[in-house]
Amino acid sequence: MLVSIIYGMFMIQIVTEGGAKLGQTIAVLHIDRTKEQLSPLLDRTALFTYLTTNEEQIIWKKSNTSDFAPFQLVINQALYEVTMGHTPSGNHFAVFTAHEEKALRSIIEIEASMRSQQMKLFELAKSRTITKESLKETIESACETISQLIQVERVGIWLFNTSQSILEAQNIFDSRYAEHLVGDQVDDIHYPTYFEAVQSARALAIHDVATDPRVAEMYPSYFEGMGGIRSMLDAPIMMSSGIGGVLCCESFTKRVWTELDQTLVGTLADMVAFLYERIYRIEAEDRIKELAFVDQITGLPNQNAFLDTVSKRLTQTQHGTFIYLIIDQFATIQEVLGFDGGEDVLREIAKRLDEQFTKPNCVARLAIDHFILYLELPERAVFEDKLKEIKKPLLIKGQEVYVSYSFGRSDYPVHGESAQHCLQSAQIALSHGKKMGSQSISSIFNPFMKEQTKDILHTEFNLRKGLDMNEFSLYYQPQVNCVSGEVEGFEALIRWRHPEKGIIPPIEFIQHAESTGLILPIGEWVIEQAFQQLESWSIQGITTCTLSINISPRHFLHEKLLPFLKKCLRTYQVAPQQFIIEITENVAMGDYLAAQKRITDLHELGFKVSIDDFGTGFSAFIYLQHFAIDEVKIDRQFILDIESNRKSLGIVKTIVDLASLLNIKVVVEGVETEAQLQLLQAIGCKTIQGYYYARPLPTGEIEQWLHARSV
Repeated sequence: MLVSIIYGMFMIQIVTEGGAKLGQTIAVLHIDRTKEQLSPLLDRTALFTYLTTNEEQIIWKKSNTSDFAPFQLVINQALYEVTMGHTPSGNHFAVFTAHEEKALRSIIEIEASMRSQQMKLFELAKSRTITKESLKETIESACETISQLIQVERVGIWLFNTSQSILEAQNIFDSRYAEHLVGDQVDDIHYPTYFEAVQSARALAIHDVATDPRVAEMYPSYFEGMGGIRSMLDAPIMMSSGIGGVLCCESFTKRVWTELDQTLVGTLADMVAFLYERIYRIEAEDRIKELAFVDQITGLPNQNAFLDTVSKRLTQTQHGTFIYLIIDQFATIQEVLGFDGGEDVLREIAKRLDEQFTKPNCVARLAIDHFILYLELPERAVFEDKLKEIKKPLLIKGQEVYVSYSFGRSDYPVHGESAQHCLQSAQIALSHGKKMGSQSISSIFNPFMKEQTKDILHTEFNLRKGLDMNEFSLYYQPQVNCVSGEVEGFEALIRWRHPEKGIIPPIEFIQHAESTGLILPIGEWVIEQAFQQLESWSIQGITTCTLSINISPRHFLHEKLLPFLKKCLRTYQVAPQQFIIEITENVAMGDYLAAQKRITDLHELGFKVSIDDFGTGFSAFIYLQHFAIDEVKIDRQFILDIESNRKSLGIVKTIVDLASLLNIKVVVEGVETEAQLQLLQAIGCKTIQGYYYARPLPTGEIEQWLHARSV
């Protein structure tokens, strides 16, 4: 039976009973005739029907272009190849032909295969733990499925390197031999045109590799080298950060890629992108977790992990000994052996400590050459013997290195009511002992050492006097967009103009202010000065810059903070969006829920919140997962050796990538050299703060600097 399908200005005739043989022309479409003209002539048996809206739009779009390349259309769940053209008189027509091997394939089968593959990818992506084996199996299955759906011999998943200059095959399925290959590479040096094309097209359909200019550089070297590839269809793997790779289909016979082919490959490429996006995010989160609890040089627990572990143990044992240990003259050792040699020394010592003081004891690295040990009672008696083993010479870079140690000791609960207090007591004991000598010091904490609190009281007196006498001032350090050169904002840094000691940086008095409670009036003074400065700049026409201030953990959670900020908003003509409040990661150690609510309250007022010294403190991962953070600031300790230490560069890149995924701004502190800047730009850092642009300057000088820069 011949059925006519008419809609609008189109008429189609198709065979509906008995099907059609492969390659048989079954329908002709005449365009430029109205339904009213054709109906009396052709619809005598009332067999006319209408195409779906989607089918109509596809044919109508094609009829209004000069692109007469064959394409596929689904009618009654069967696939047909449609060829369009026009007659000498100018009338348009289309020929419907049963497509080879696909004509009788149901679209339902394709959808079922797509859905099955999608479920495999999504199930793996939902898993918190993705093993190399499960990823390998899923990728191989995806390539096999695509090969069957598209009816193509080779299917590969290729990923870009960081600079997008190399594509590396994660898996290539060759259906001719039913084998999977990995590791092949192509680069933009040999194939620049292809690299440009694949990054600028939603699908790259190469019908004939020998004649298409987009792959001219790949013919014959690549295509013939792979066994005689004749056609290729690529779809970019689009991720949130850009194009992450390519899903590549290769045919060993010439082939005209249909719109359906391109749609299927593009859809499957999006599925693969979803999987890799999830993998990269899990890797970044795990990396941040590791940064929060593991020392990156030695692999030992860091202070956060140590305190967490030991605090739990003390609730069970009710006793224990803390040994605060440092390497004598480590700076000299590092000067002689170099930076790498110094790290080798640290790793070897950490290994020995870990081997000698096994569980239930605990060893951690706190700082450059500082270690902390927690020992349960049976170990205290043999500590000196084990220390002899640790003191044996090290073999570093082919030479023996003799190392001595100094340590301070405290006992729980005699010298402290918590792991934190006992650690501090052991550190005080060491510091007290160091005053008596420089090497091989062994000192046990004594309560009389707390006489040092006299110094704290003296400092407190001077701080109060400094506030009363207006001895404090704010210095400003710019934050510059290294891509555009625009000054995005400033950080306000407090300085103490002591009448006898001169300018005193905050590191020398903030800790005392925190412990005595003076941090609250000092913090309020900083906030009000910052509001005044923003208002002054606004009057001068400087309205686009933000201003960041540091708020101490104690002040951040204090009940008076929000009322004081509201008062400043009423007093000064300043938009809260210009004001960024910087906090450190350890804010959450005191009261997690209170910190979370405080951040929410600040956002409701319009303020932004930034994490200072990101990656060095309590738990960066927890902050990003559970706190609404607007900005993170990468600490200068990761920047100091970024030119020579690949680990530091890797840590910075991990933080930048994770922040990008979460749409969080990144500011890099402590940038001093052109080389550091170039490395940071290469991994996506934009906002830079450091001496490379300007040191912290008082109000008058920073305004001169800003004016000179604008001129």
